[in-house]
Amino acid sequence: MLRFVKPGDIFCFKLDEDRYCFGRIITLMTVGHLSELFDIIKKP
Repeated sequence: MLRFVKPGDIFCFKLDEDRYCFGRIITLMTVGHLSELFDIIKKP
């Protein structure tokens, strides 16, 4: 639910079958959210 996303929130998404990436929301813009992606890729 995007209406609950705030600047500073950390998120994780699945890159492929066994790798996950992480990022952080920087700011809310009129067309969406600006995010920073960390160069951390982890396997579970």
